Amino acid sequence: MIKTDAPRFVPKGLIPTAEQVAIQLAKNKTVIIKANAGAAKTTTLALRIGEAIARKLEPENILALVFTPEAKEVLKKRLLEIGIPATTAARLHVASFNDFASEILEKIELRKVPYLAQSKDLKDYVIAAMENLSDKCSEQYRDQVEFLEISTHSLAISQFINAQLAMKAKMSLQGDFESMELEEVSTLLGVQLAEYLTAIEYELIRLGNDDRVLFRGPFDASYDLARILDAEPYTKNLLPRYRLILCDELHDLNEASFRILLHLIDPSYTYFVGAGDKDQVIHSKLGASDEYINSRFKMSFPAMVSYPLTNCYRHGPHLAYAMEAFKNKPIESPLALRTEISQLTYDMQENGDNSACAAQVISAIQRWHKAKHAISACAILVRERHQSIAIENALMQADIAYHTLEMKSYLQREEILFLRGVIAIALKNFGSVKSKKIRGEIFDSLLIFAEISLAEGENIEDFRASAIDTEHTPEALSWFFAGRLSQDGSKELRQLLHTLLEQLQASAKTQSAELVLGQLNSALAGLLDYVRAAVVHGLESQVFGEVEDKLQEISAYLQRSILASEAELLLRELRNSLLSLQNSLDRSVEQGVKNRMAVVVAYVASLDADTPADAVLREICRLIDIQALAKRLYVHAYDAMVVSKSVQGFIAAAAQTKMNLRDFSVWIGAADEFISARKTKQSVLLECAANAKGKEFDHVILPYLEKTEFPFAGQTSTEEENLFYVAATRAKLCLTLISPKEEAQRSPYIARMKISGSKARADAAVDKNDEQLSGPNNNTRIEFKANGDDWALAKSLGAHWDFARKVFYLKEDQDPMPFVKWLRSMDRF
Repeated sequence: MIKTDAPRFVPKGLIPTAEQVAIQLAKNKTVIIKANAGAAKTTTLALRIGEAIARKLEPENILALVFTPEAKEVLKKRLLEIGIPATTAARLHVASFNDFASEILEKIELRKVPYLAQSKDLKDYVIAAMENLSDKCSEQYRDQVEFLEISTHSLAISQFINAQLAMKAKMSLQGDFESMELEEVSTLLGVQLAEYLTAIEYELIRLGNDDRVLFRGPFDASYDLARILDAEPYTKNLLPRYRLILCDELHDLNEASFRILLHLIDPSYTYFVGAGDKDQVIHSKLGASDEYINSRFKMSFPAMVSYPLTNCYRHGPHLAYAMEAFKNKPIESPLALRTEISQLTYDMQENGDNSACAAQVISAIQRWHKAKHAISACAILVRERHQSIAIENALMQADIAYHTLEMKSYLQREEILFLRGVIAIALKNFGSVKSKKIRGEIFDSLLIFAEISLAEGENIEDFRASAIDTEHTPEALSWFFAGRLSQDGSKELRQLLHTLLEQLQASAKTQSAELVLGQLNSALAGLLDYVRAAVVHGLESQVFGEVEDKLQEISAYLQRSILASEAELLLRELRNSLLSLQNSLDRSVEQGVKNRMAVVVAYVASLDADTPADAVLREICRLIDIQALAKRLYVHAYDAMVVSKSVQGFIAAAAQTKMNLRDFSVWIGAADEFISARKTKQSVLLECAANAKGKEFDHVILPYLEKTEFPFAGQTSTEEENLFYVAATRAKLCLTLISPKEEAQRSPYIARMKISGSKARADAAVDKNDEQLSGPNNNTRIEFKANGDDWALAKSLGAHWDFARKVFYLKEDQDPMPFVKWLRSMDRF
């Protein structure tokens, strides 16, 4: 008797679990797989594809969407591994969302739009957008925006590109904001006003005239397709019609990709299967959210059904149960594998010295290597990049090769390159920096941190070439930076004015304009008193005098107009005047940075090369006011905090070497060479945890598990928990947790894993799994291949043809003797 509910596709080399079979046979039109980390999501989607093909669905009628080229290759690999022939797999449409969107847009637009993949290719367009915005601030936006601080250095351009990517992923630029003030819109979108308005100008350039798109950057295709499908419903008719659509890694889904899916899925025709883990949502800045898995699909497709995937095939029960406790959800592992969870501790050090933790990292690697495991199978995953400094130094000292993926080695980060540049000026020697590329990056970082503006007609590339070609006498650097540094301003005065403007904006939202004007009148009087009482000297006295005159002018205008003018109009006018004054002070603060940089250049020029390196670095950071500077350069407070921590770590590393400035410079040069020369397959991976998602390693080391480091800066968001979950679940054989000896200083995540509490249960599960694996194999199907005339002969003898895998098979009760010649050729008889 034929079992009508039995799978028609039988995979090669594995026996699907009951959960996988349920998904393979699911008849629901919309299926969401709620999976755990390492639960074989991609393999399960491949099984669903195999079942569809076995039921005679043409491969061309199947679309599988993923988010990265790597995920695309993994899915293709899984299809082959479960036995789907390469010729059949090649007929499937497997693509990333962005590549798929590009294909569809080419059909809609009847042409191929140039693709600019690198930030450097987008730079000129971004600068043009910023310049257009600057012009419009005095025209189109003059009623709402008096000024915007617009920077065009490489760091500002990079930050803008990231900001516009986030806005597009969330489809934020498509919102209806006509009734809102511009600052209300930027607050709602979670971006700076300058970023929002620059994005509008950038899109006007990018989309060109007559809807003829000029170019597309990374992920623009997904955004454009979603935007066009929403705005022009007829374009939906140009979409290909698929019977089965699958989507992997739903935890990376954003609004743009979700809207594309909504247009692709025809509820009356299409079957959709998506897989994801809500606890792996770690990219909310790019629009990822657990709402898609938890509710958005259900809202759009009420008949949607969820299926679980609870088994983990990456690591054994010990880590599975620890993660079960941490995330409070069922997780099992059918593996007879004792994944070790090792805990090492260290004494916390003061002054940012993280060497004690780094030493334990080395200890864990050496123990792993001593146990005959490959170094290359080991990954050190840090919460944030500043944590890598002490670890990199320890790895170099222990002569352990390492590499990174997306994270830069600390010696190649902007803030450290800036300090290296100042050291080069102090020593009048670029000789220890062998690479012209790094010399160029040092020049760029000095340019950013000194906030240099060129005079009309000056070419930055000429100065750059002069600097990087000067190996032994960097007078070009010293002259360039010292020669442009003048004037100062008052940070404190600027901050007071900034606070007044923030209070003014907040009050205007909840109080009448008349009442706010009264408060403003009092605040102006107080600010005038402060300016008049301030003890200032030199150029700063001129700045304060100009501010006093402007404040008196604003105060007098307020008192003259308060009864004669419409209150809301007057309030906006006065606010714009104060914004203009703040802009002037901002320029003074920027000049103050240049003045401080001039002091830095003068300071290092007078140094003795035998001065301790850490003392020099501390004084440089004090003179330049590195924390305040980081807050100015990095739009988001989080990024500025990471930069400050990175600088502190660099100073601590210098202190640990106990070297003078000259020797420290030579040591940095040697470190550069170590990093570039040791790019070998036998190296440890050192990377940020967020960049490790989708990967797995035999041994994962998680250092600096302190209560203020993981969760970072004491944050308690779900996304922080998810990031720890992602990092820990990358491990296959061993997870090493490195935390302070003082339990009160440890990350709360360790206790939540309940490692000791689940050990007995995990031991029993491993023994049980071992017994089951040692038992009889239930996969008794005999398979063989026959080609040409033999195909018809085998079929006539009663062999059964697997349409999906293109192999013959025998059922349990069939006599294998008639098929001996084929079975012998495959060593099956």
